Amino acid sequence: MLKLAGTKNIMTKKVVHVVYSLHIGGLERVLVNTIRRMPATFQHTVVCLTEYSDDFARLLPTSVEIKSLGKKAGQDWSIFKKWAALLRSVKPDVVHTFNLATLEMQVVAACMRVPVRIHAEHGRDIYDPKGLNKKYWWLRRLVSPFVHTWVTVSGELFEWLIDTVKIPKRKTRLIRNGVDTDLYVPAMDKPKGFTIGHVGRLSPIKNQVLLVDAFNLACSLSKDFAKCSRLQIVGDGESRPALEARIKQSDQKASIALLGARSDMPAVYRGFTVFAMSSLGEGIPMTLLEAMACGIPAVVTNVGGMPEVLSDDEGFVVASEDAKAMAEAFLKMFTNSTETQQMSTAARAKVISQFDEAKMVADYLTLYNQ
Repeated sequence: MLKLAGTKNIMTKKVVHVVYSLHIGGLERVLVNTIRRMPATFQHTVVCLTEYSDDFARLLPTSVEIKSLGKKAGQDWSIFKKWAALLRSVKPDVVHTFNLATLEMQVVAACMRVPVRIHAEHGRDIYDPKGLNKKYWWLRRLVSPFVHTWVTVSGELFEWLIDTVKIPKRKTRLIRNGVDTDLYVPAMDKPKGFTIGHVGRLSPIKNQVLLVDAFNLACSLSKDFAKCSRLQIVGDGESRPALEARIKQSDQKASIALLGARSDMPAVYRGFTVFAMSSLGEGIPMTLLEAMACGIPAVVTNVGGMPEVLSDDEGFVVASEDAKAMAEAFLKMFTNSTETQQMSTAARAKVISQFDEAKMVADYLTLYNQ
């Protein structure tokens, strides 16, 4: 029970959020931003099946408990016993799991009579980038009776969940990611030069090698582009060695920088001229929304929910795994500065009108209060 000054007793609602791990990533930022905007009448616990980053954990309010279940590689049956013990201790009103790796936790939550059980699909990983693995379809169908509401962040995932996986439509909700457009704002002064920027986990699903190849190809097609442009990749992850090797082979390596993880993201975005994503699969990337909120037009691959975010007014959507198409888009934005500036204005307007963080949080509150 929570007592607020000058008010009657207000019942505290306990929410347990379950993620595979807590490190820098779009899903994790959605989680942090949602918790930070929730009313004080909600008490949050974040459970990581494996591990969490202390630096990222510090972004959460101090009132939030973070617990790790220490899952071992492969099928670790002990995880279910640890999870049941945690549920007995916390006695949550809501269990909110994220992505396929945490879905089985809902079976235990249902057996322990947790009142509200929500599962969110934020995107896919490299093991099933297009959602074609039938084993994973059946896993979702088998667990579906234990879940009250399935949330997806993009229309593509929403339709796939209903039409392909066969989750009943009455149990599904589309809640698109949103960003704080008061925090992510355009730069006061236009940055010098032509900087193509990318922000994301360095992972095979993000396919940043294609981004390097497209930049190199654009440089080979235009001497002016090669002279005035640079590529900056922000983030860290398992693909870093492969990217370093690809950059080392490049004739343009002096113009390509791996900047690692950064915490000053609004300032980072404002140094970009164009934002680029070369992913093999996506939901609604937070980094794309943040960049667009900063007035940065984009070039993205035609996968997942990205075509729902970006139209011809705000940038270019190109075929996945097509370095030539991406290079040509870079050159068009480089040579036509007037059109690129118009895209910049349209990009911020799009995010303000359709991807507002306050609406996203309100939609989750509605689910938590069902």
